[in-house]
Amino acid sequence: MNITKLNPLGFCQGVTLALNKVNKAILANKDNKPIYLLGELIHNKHIIDELKQKNVTIIKDNKEEFIKNINSGIIIMQAHGSTKDICDLLKTKDTKIIDATCPFVKIIHNNIIKYSLDNYDIIYIGKENHDETIASLSYSKNIHLVTNVLDVNNININNKHIYVTNQTTLSKLDLKDIYKALEKKYPNAIYDNSICNATLLRQEAVINAKGYSKILVIGDKNSSNTKRLYELAKLNSDAYFINEISDLEKINFNNDDNIAITAGASTPEKDIDDVYNYLLSL
Repeated sequence: MNITKLNPLGFCQGVTLALNKVNKAILANKDNKPIYLLGELIHNKHIIDELKQKNVTIIKDNKEEFIKNINSGIIIMQAHGSTKDICDLLKTKDTKIIDATCPFVKIIHNNIIKYSLDNYDIIYIGKENHDETIASLSYSKNIHLVTNVLDVNNININNKHIYVTNQTTLSKLDLKDIYKALEKKYPNAIYDNSICNATLLRQEAVINAKGYSKILVIGDKNSSNTKRLYELAKLNSDAYFINEISDLEKINFNNDDNIAITAGASTPEKDIDDVYNYLLSL
């Protein structure tokens, strides 16, 4: 059996930065103030469980109402970004705010605001109901969500000024077809393909992974960028989405297997090592 870790894999810079901010806040919290996280910091159950064990409270629903009624403690903004209403509310609070938003997501928000102020219509390509999409859509009143090529046919914008951007964790291949359809319909729009570099490099590593009998994709089932890696891996080989070590027990491994391992940008190194060590034990 041959085992190869594709490069790069695992945590991206934005996730590492977010986790460092949170862990620093936990260590500095000598007064044991309550710590609240607005949504999941990242889409990884293992990381969220660890934060809960460190007495971090996850606020999933009714975030705005929660912020209105909180007067003490530490509030952490999730890496996927927060809506404009939440950001505006946080500015009115005296509580300590820690912004763990991914820098790439912040760039998209700033661009949406900039072009909206210049009276552009915004087309945002994203996954419906994803945290990053929900946040990004909130920064303009003239923003149109596109989830697939069919959606392109259903939008009708008369404004000559159009700015197009996208969720950072989408598939390179999915975006290619959507951008092609949009460019045909709105050739004079400003196009800003905003797949983050970390996501793109992980996707390219999987796309270029040829000759493997199996590709194992490690990460949380709620992680958008990990799902995209799995979809790309299926184009090249027998692919398996690994969330827990028990998932490996369902796979028939052979002595002559040539196995590649990859992992989403929100997958911790421990999860990768656990899978790798399991394979070594075979």
